[in-house]
Amino acid sequence: MKKLFILPALLVLIQCSPTPVQQDLINYINVEMPKVATLESEALEAYESISGANYQNDSTMYYTITETVLPKYEEFYALLKDIKPATEDVNQLHAKYLQAAEDQLQAFKLILDAIEKQDPQIIIAANKDLAEGRALLTTWRAGLDSACAKHQVVFTSDEEK
Repeated sequence: MKKLFILPALLVLIQCSPTPVQQDLINYINVEMPKVATLESEALEAYESISGANYQNDSTMYYTITETVLPKYEEFYALLKDIKPATEDVNQLHAKYLQAAEDQLQAFKLILDAIEKQDPQIIIAANKDLAEGRALLTTWRAGLDSACAKHQVVFTSDEEK
């Protein structure tokens, strides 16, 4: 009779324990990404404060990118590269994020180059890199949402609260 009781209990434990991908997703979302999120936000907010409708002049843009955006984004990117997901599924997602961050980092450097050389063609290339980075981030987020659904990980972002 003891054997009959142990088997169902063991099956319940096996079904309730998280899979490696679930554990990796949870770690990626709750532990790894928050380590870099503040730096990324600070860099992007600084850039947004001097670009688009907020653009004032080249010298302000150059100074802000040199003194704030680039140092914070380079630190963010270095820490992002240090994240090593344990599973192939999460590693593939992370690779998309890395590529997006690399595109945006390259764009910030190109903007500085464009200002130094006063070359509008370089600005066009920088804007292309920024757009590619944003598109990859959208793809990354869709992939993250899909992976969470596939592996039954409930993901609630701050935006949804």
